[in-house]
Amino acid sequence: MVKLLGSAILIAAAASIGWLKSASFAARPKQLRLLNHALQRLETAIMYGYTPLAAAFAEISRQLPPPLRAVFSDAARAMDADAVPLTAREAWQLSWERHRGNTALANEDLRILLELGYSLGISDRDDQRKHIRHAIKQLEQEEFVAREEYQRYGTVCRSLGVLSGLLAVILMY
Repeated sequence: MVKLLGSAILIAAAASIGWLKSASFAARPKQLRLLNHALQRLETAIMYGYTPLAAAFAEISRQLPPPLRAVFSDAARAMDADAVPLTAREAWQLSWERHRGNTALANEDLRILLELGYSLGISDRDDQRKHIRHAIKQLEQEEFVAREEYQRYGTVCRSLGVLSGLLAVILMY
């Protein structure tokens, strides 16, 4: 009875590891899609709303789920700081560096977002629009790659988790 219970716990633990890894593959395309929508909102706020970047970041953060909410709200707070307000680029970069571990984004995704930060707030609206659209296009390509990776590796991770638990139980007996 104890062996059976131990075997079930071992299989469940291995299966849960596989499911967690599969969930990380599923989270990346979702977060990239949300980032694309957020950047489109940012473009709209800059072009048509004449909204300052700090206010646009704060408004966008209210519309996003965590962990992306924290990135935009931190950038807004850093730009509106009473002591020493940061530039848009500094606030954007600091916020992404602080929260990069909480997201499912790959290094290539973060590189695209950090490059976008170099153009935020330093040029006219049309130039910022051009840079935001370029970042959106790049993130759309990364989202396509992430969806393919999830389709390829998501099921494999779940199955491998269960099968490795079964293998461990077989090897123990």
